[in-house]
Amino acid sequence: MESCTKGASQMRLALQVLIGVALIWWYLFWFIQPISTAVLWIRKVDKYISQDFLGTRGSTWLLQVFPFMVVTILSYCAIALKRRMKPSTSKVTGKPRVNIWSQPLITRSPLGMLTLGDIVFLVLNVSLIIWYITKMSVDRSNLIDASKLKKGAHSRAAQKLENIGIYFGKAALIPFALLWIPVSRASPFLRLSGVPFERAVKYHTWLGLICIWILIFHGILMFTYFFYIHHPKELLSWANTGIAVFPGIIALGAGLLMLLTALQTVRRNHFNFFYFTHHLYLVFLLFFLFHCVSQMVYVVTPILLFFLDRFIRMIQSRTSVDILSTRVLPSGAIELKFAKPEDVEYHALSFMYILVPSVSQFEWHPFSVASSPLDQTNQICIYIKPLGGYTKDIHDALIETKQNREVGKLKCPFGFKLHLEGPYGDESNFYLRYDSLVLVAGGIGVTPFLAILQDILYRHKLHLAQNLPSSVHLILCVRHAKDLSILDTINPCDILPNYTDAVKITIQAYVTSRDLVTDVEMNSGHGDPAAVISYEHFRATYLNEPPKQFNCDGPPLEVVRKMSSMSGAGNVKWIAATFCSSFTGYIVIFGIFNITGTYTELMNYGRAMVYCVILFLAVVGCGGPVLLLWTLISRMRSPPKSNQVQISQSSPAEQSEASSDETTLQSMEHDGTSWVGNVTFGRRPDWKELFDDMAKQYADKKVGVLVSGSSKMQEDVAAECVRKRLSKSRSDGCNVAFSYHSVSFEL
Repeated sequence: MESCTKGASQMRLALQVLIGVALIWWYLFWFIQPISTAVLWIRKVDKYISQDFLGTRGSTWLLQVFPFMVVTILSYCAIALKRRMKPSTSKVTGKPRVNIWSQPLITRSPLGMLTLGDIVFLVLNVSLIIWYITKMSVDRSNLIDASKLKKGAHSRAAQKLENIGIYFGKAALIPFALLWIPVSRASPFLRLSGVPFERAVKYHTWLGLICIWILIFHGILMFTYFFYIHHPKELLSWANTGIAVFPGIIALGAGLLMLLTALQTVRRNHFNFFYFTHHLYLVFLLFFLFHCVSQMVYVVTPILLFFLDRFIRMIQSRTSVDILSTRVLPSGAIELKFAKPEDVEYHALSFMYILVPSVSQFEWHPFSVASSPLDQTNQICIYIKPLGGYTKDIHDALIETKQNREVGKLKCPFGFKLHLEGPYGDESNFYLRYDSLVLVAGGIGVTPFLAILQDILYRHKLHLAQNLPSSVHLILCVRHAKDLSILDTINPCDILPNYTDAVKITIQAYVTSRDLVTDVEMNSGHGDPAAVISYEHFRATYLNEPPKQFNCDGPPLEVVRKMSSMSGAGNVKWIAATFCSSFTGYIVIFGIFNITGTYTELMNYGRAMVYCVILFLAVVGCGGPVLLLWTLISRMRSPPKSNQVQISQSSPAEQSEASSDETTLQSMEHDGTSWVGNVTFGRRPDWKELFDDMAKQYADKKVGVLVSGSSKMQEDVAAECVRKRLSKSRSDGCNVAFSYHSVSFEL
């Protein structure tokens, strides 16, 4: 077994090296294109490779299209090998170290928190763009100066201006090709690299900003050229061949509108407006094709991957999912549980996109999974806190606060349907490799840590791995005392009796509101500005309101509608087969248009529409049958008994009795939990003091610090991790490595 795992690991490493070579190959095209000797080589490649089937730009297919295709196929192979390998939880011996590539180097900047990987990503792409524009512009300007000015031609300055504008437009293809990858939710690149959701969104934002700003400069230069040198009427022209100017103006306008509505102020205060205007990317893409259809070959593979991802998401989300159970916690957070098929895999740090049709037909929002895949049930749990307009509407739709505010007036959850996408998220379970964990959460951000706590407890119970984290320190910051009620949704002793013998879990909660400070001071006998009491005492004294439990007759378990297993992060073999089918279909259909001469006979508008038709046929016509076959085979292999949802580990009779006895349910909610820790009222954490104490407590250990909260909280915690890492002298002689990880869905 160990030899097989070692062989798979070596093969996966070899695949990763090949993937790196393919990516370098793609970047190399843009680096060598401005070099005159390289241009001659590319022309020779065109001479030998170009043919009627693929068109006259064989080098572009070789250097731009196929590298992404190779990377995609190899990524799926590496993911499949990774799933076959036994997860490693072995601890690194010797001096504690951190992965410098993923750790924050700059905690506060206009671009947010930056790791070394972020900096390298930015420097690589920005430098490549600057190199391309500068080298092409300088060489072309020198050529214009050296050539004889023809009679009736524009001045040398005008020719230089035109060419610089063209090179700006061409350089925009670099970020334009890359920005599709981070927003493909099940992208094989992100899954293989382990890039978290938040960082992927950040990369997409950076690439989008770079692309639009380059196009803005491209537009300014070309507007100047047409207004003052050429003919202004050309700005409204829609040429049948070459470059069509007017569609480019429309595409730039759509891009500017997306840029303005994506600003942080608009995005946070008017998310729905940002969400809908961001779909102007379809307008941008269409008029980009009308503007310069010949450039489509540079971006075809990432766009094909993106639309294939969207197609799979659309198929999965068509399934209407029943809610198995619902309850509202004293904090107002809503607990939703729904069924999943047995072949759907998820992880403790997974998240799902949720659409509630009764609230909105279009808005999808991500929510962390709060349950463990090891709980021996085929259901998933999430929590929704009514904070924004969308989540408040969900809360109102469930408990009917708009129509009736009587306590306990609840709608039957079985008439409340969901549409789901996912699960997505980190598949590595990296947190298991640390000696100790520090989980820092703000408010409802604690939900992914509930999944981690359960996952660790179940692994100890089922003896699934050795060298698991020996201690977990949960730091939770909330505004009101009732917000801590979410911790009581888990009783660790129910999962693993005497769990303290296996893992030490400490709760350190902070209630920033001072509403109960005076009362706590009187009960505790302390007069401190920030009163501190034990969590057990706090729960017994202040958390005495039970959750509102839904009790009504739902559908039989045999007919409960579960989420679809047709996820872009699902069965790797089927997803890879879908991509291969789609990409092969794209090449074949495009080749048919070329061989028949249909494509060459068309004008700009017709060629752009042909590209759209080919993309549609490749994704839906070629990828769709593979997905249909996947669905049919999954249904044939699924045993009839798997249709029944296991609600708990008790017998069906006990389940029925428990579901019909509301008193029993409520009394169970009042049973004390075994969490150990304290609650501090009236202040926020002193991060420096906390990390100094933890440095002594976890001396000579490798500690994983996971943060799920606001940007300010992430920056503060990251700054302390950096301070500890950069500290050269420690008077206490402690040596500890704090490895920072962000677990956030802040868009």
